[in-house]
Amino acid sequence: MFLPSRLSTPVFTSIALSSLLPAAHAQQVDDSATLAPITVKSSAQQEPVGYVAQDSVTATKTDTPIIEIPQSISVITEDQIREQGAQTLNQVLRYTSGVAPETRGAVASRLDQFNIRGFSATTLLDGMRIFGSRDALPQVDAYRLQRVDVLKGPSSVMFGQGGPGGVVNQISKRPTRERLNEVELQLGDRHYRRANVDFSGAVDQDEQWLYRLTGSVYKADGQIRETREERYFIAPALTWQPSADTRLTLLANFQRDPHMGSYGSLPGIRTRFDAPDGIRLDPDFYDGDADFETSDRRHQSIGYDFEHRFNPTVTVRSQARYLHAEGIYRSVYSSGYLPGSTDYRYLARRKGGTDVTMDSYTLDNHIQGRFATGALDHTVVAGFDFAHLQSDTLASSFDPAPPLDIFNPDYRQPIGPVNWTSKTNQRQYQTGLYLQDQIQIDKWSLLLGGRYDWSRTVSEARNLKNGVVTPSSTRATAFTGRVGLIYNFDNGLAPYFSYAESFEPQSGTDAQDRPFDPLRGQQYELGIKYQPPGTRALYSAALFDIRRQNMLTTIAGCVGSKCQEQTGEVRTQGLELEARSEFNNGLSLIANYSYIANEYTKDNASPNRPSMEGMTPYGIPKHQASVWARYQLQSGPLSGLGMAAGLRYRGTSYGGSHNDFKVPASTLVDMALDYDLGRASPTLKGMDLALNVSNLFNTRNISSCTSQDWCWYGYQRSVKASLRYRW
Repeated sequence: MFLPSRLSTPVFTSIALSSLLPAAHAQQVDDSATLAPITVKSSAQQEPVGYVAQDSVTATKTDTPIIEIPQSISVITEDQIREQGAQTLNQVLRYTSGVAPETRGAVASRLDQFNIRGFSATTLLDGMRIFGSRDALPQVDAYRLQRVDVLKGPSSVMFGQGGPGGVVNQISKRPTRERLNEVELQLGDRHYRRANVDFSGAVDQDEQWLYRLTGSVYKADGQIRETREERYFIAPALTWQPSADTRLTLLANFQRDPHMGSYGSLPGIRTRFDAPDGIRLDPDFYDGDADFETSDRRHQSIGYDFEHRFNPTVTVRSQARYLHAEGIYRSVYSSGYLPGSTDYRYLARRKGGTDVTMDSYTLDNHIQGRFATGALDHTVVAGFDFAHLQSDTLASSFDPAPPLDIFNPDYRQPIGPVNWTSKTNQRQYQTGLYLQDQIQIDKWSLLLGGRYDWSRTVSEARNLKNGVVTPSSTRATAFTGRVGLIYNFDNGLAPYFSYAESFEPQSGTDAQDRPFDPLRGQQYELGIKYQPPGTRALYSAALFDIRRQNMLTTIAGCVGSKCQEQTGEVRTQGLELEARSEFNNGLSLIANYSYIANEYTKDNASPNRPSMEGMTPYGIPKHQASVWARYQLQSGPLSGLGMAAGLRYRGTSYGGSHNDFKVPASTLVDMALDYDLGRASPTLKGMDLALNVSNLFNTRNISSCTSQDWCWYGYQRSVKASLRYRW
């Protein structure tokens, strides 16, 4: 049952009758002898109210009920994003099973660095990959999003090259028929100020033309002293729908991030370990230089999403996006203490920088057909996608910079200009053909998929010191497959099994000058989902085994430049539990637990380096858990008051290349309050007041350490208050 305070997002294309029914009635439809047919809908349709999503297009590119998808998927709804006060993708993912967000803590706010099931993940926007280098990353602001889908495990069949951890699909806000006018003002600690606007509705009386205009500006001091954050974006969208069978949406975004914190680190001594004097560095300690620090990014994109249904059997969809991004990066960063230091007072530092320009084109076309062969109902998707990235990177050497006295830091020293050493032009191409069949017979759902990819990377690097130009070219082809089987019982239980593959191209050649094969990922997953009839709840459990193979290792005893082979492997075995529920009494609940055992299972030893076998990569906690509960008063003088609290536990992880030490576990508490002021006075109708506090007790925590010289503190307490007006 929908909670009274939640506002649904209206739909604007044809929807199957069963999806329009309340939850209890929809379940009665599902209780018939044959499951409800799968229909194609845009990613903007049937947006969930509350915390429980019913459908997802990310897993199969068809709008399939989550309870029928034989693979683990989590959906973070717009309500959850807003009520938890999330601003970045890392913050959006804080309460998601299997995800370890903010691997570099509060330092790397300019980047979306996280892992899923122990591996890095591919980031998508509206189902298409977001390309970008580190310093020109087109980061998506959370206010632009109406939901985020996290598909766990290898996903190359649908999206091409990528790691075995999974994909995160960020879905943009779309135009709505219903008039929407929203203005929001936010204030917080560290001089945080933000203004958001969101307008949507029909342009004409026949409602064939719909628009949406979303924008935001914010400024704040970073958690790291002497740093600041600043962002401006505007995202217009226009939908043309001449009939119930045809829809075209144009999506654009213009964004600039003039300042985005720092990208440094701190040594393990005085963060993870005590120095002889017992003094530790504060979480806001800055290792850089305020006058030299630069992170200026801007990007613009425009794209379309087209869908046409010829008849109840055949539907075609086409998506494309062009994106241009630029980034200017300059940084002074710590490289540990000065050699031979015994008082651990002076940080050795280096300086560097890049100028990056990037253009990317992505295209995805597919056709869907629905038909029956005897007792089997088929939903077949056949598609073609293409991606092209061209980037120009001007890079400097990493030269020594003046040391920093941690007890008397001078953040405005004469640093001097960067030393430009190379200019690289790179072009990447990916082309893929994919075919998928979702087969239903009675309460069984079988998912079969296959894809073939062609990948090519061409680069030309110019040494600016001697003028030498070094060209390189890498080609790779790969077939990836997926199979899954799920059975939907009448009582809401749905056990499933799946197998999925991924691939990632690699550059370079072996000792025989043969190009390296792509990295390959394979996952076996056994799980169960449970959706009690007549409720807005979804519970899931999954066991999984993932292997990442063809990793590069050093040939023992080899001398020269051709000393690598592909014998390495990393394996993850784990368990995920997730619960999402909306109760009729005003209580909403999200709870998660993840167990991830990630280690190198194959590696070569060399005279200068022991084998990594049995070691765990840094920054991957074995145990994680979280719970978020929100309760809204349903009666009394404070009716409409929402109160929420969250608990996030991150277990210990390893630091150092050979698990040299442990990074301690941490438990953080979040809280939120929100109130509909219209309940107190009719003159305040449409106004909402909210307060969000993350890390309520200001618990000092370390996100991860790669070595004794590189550690990162996590976020400290953050307080934000917002006033939103809707009319």
